[in-house]
Amino acid sequence: MLKWPIKSAKNLEDHLRKSLVSLMLFAGVAFGQEPATQIRQLVNEPTAGMLARGQYEVGMRLFANGGVLSHINVGINDRFLIGISYGGEKILGSGKVNFNPLPGVDVRYRLIDESVPSPAVAIGFNNQGYGRYVKKGKKDTSIVAINRYTQKSLGLFAVASKNYSFAGQLGIHGGINWSVTEKKDKDNQPAFFIGIDKSINKELSGVWEYNLALNDNRKIIGHHRGYMNIGAKFNFNNRVVIDFIMTDILNNSKNVGNYSRELRLSLMNVF
Repeated sequence: MLKWPIKSAKNLEDHLRKSLVSLMLFAGVAFGQEPATQIRQLVNEPTAGMLARGQYEVGMRLFANGGVLSHINVGINDRFLIGISYGGEKILGSGKVNFNPLPGVDVRYRLIDESVPSPAVAIGFNNQGYGRYVKKGKKDTSIVAINRYTQKSLGLFAVASKNYSFAGQLGIHGGINWSVTEKKDKDNQPAFFIGIDKSINKELSGVWEYNLALNDNRKIIGHHRGYMNIGAKFNFNNRVVIDFIMTDILNNSKNVGNYSRELRLSLMNVF
């Protein structure tokens, strides 16, 4: 049984690897295989899905405290994707706007395509975190500079994705990441994430993800619970995607705020 706090990253890695491999093998035998997923983002966590060559995506995400995060992603080819994002808090509403300090960069490359025995595998880098950008936090009795997002950026990551036919489509995803740009809180272990997407009908899918956030457990923001996020995706002919999102439903960042209800709108086309 997995317990908090998790003291051994090695034991956690072994547990996640065995669980994910067992789940993928069982599902492969039971349900058969579908083509590789084109869902590229669950809520915050990536999949091995990519944009097609020449396809682009523009959109924005509305989050707590009048926050807006805009993005654009472009498929260089069927394996390589690049993107950029930028935003901040209080863009909507009143008060001084708090812009993020730097734009976010998203670069992904799919190393391995999905096949019957194996998942698709992608690697990448993403320095875009989510929620409030926190400049200072309380550590013990002192106020220290931490300069990080509420939910840290992935940094360097690798992710595996596998799809199955099960009353529609079922996608299973798992990966590891190291947030190389948000380490001032002195909590810089690798982290692990898992996720699922499940189609409900031709337009609607549900998504679930959980990042164990081993790099966020020193009680400056995180509280050993990890970040669990859920969402509903409405996809209209791969042209318009609307995501209704709930983030941090375990209230891991309870000194920042409770779970957040968010909306993301994405428009896709080809050059």
